[in-house]
Amino acid sequence: MLRDKKAIKGKQDAQTSAQTRRNILAAAALEFSQRGFAAASLREIASQAQTTHGLIRHHFGSKQELWCAMVDEFVTKMAQQHQPLIDRQGQTDPVELLKGFVSNFIILSARHPEVSKIILLDCSRNGPHLDYLYDKMLPLHKTISPVFKAVQQQGLLNHFDEDNFFIFLLNLGAFPFATADFTNRFYQKDIRSQEGLTKHVQLVLATLFSKE
Repeated sequence: MLRDKKAIKGKQDAQTSAQTRRNILAAAALEFSQRGFAAASLREIASQAQTTHGLIRHHFGSKQELWCAMVDEFVTKMAQQHQPLIDRQGQTDPVELLKGFVSNFIILSARHPEVSKIILLDCSRNGPHLDYLYDKMLPLHKTISPVFKAVQQQGLLNHFDEDNFFIFLLNLGAFPFATADFTNRFYQKDIRSQEGLTKHVQLVLATLFSKE
């Protein structure tokens, strides 16, 4: 009986630790996106996460390692979103698959606009942050390559190659959420609302996959 109580207690401790880690990552994403890496404060992140500076050090080590962990989490979420589509390659119309990739990318960018803000703040110049993000994003980018090429064989997207397609998608699909207040000055709907997001996805798909 005593052993069962210890197991339960250990499980609770693990759950608390995992939640603390999630809270730190969420607070870090917000802090880095607002201030950039150089000006970001671990103590402010600890305050926002309702934890301590020491626990941040315990879970992540340095500020640089925390930044990298934040990028890792986003890339993992993106890979998880795309995996069901990747698994359907060869079984589903490649145009519909690529539309699914594009839609997922935009939706995830809308849910995590801080990532696009961080790209603008910390990854717009050559340096270790750009190198790290590029290395993490490239494998995921390459998994879409066979689908992209299959779509081109159907006569679509032939004015792109797979690399400038990704950059075009980033600028068209993701960055409007990083600059949402500016975007909304020109949009009739708040791009952050469900209606605004749905409309934006439709516009991007129509722009990319038009046969005209």
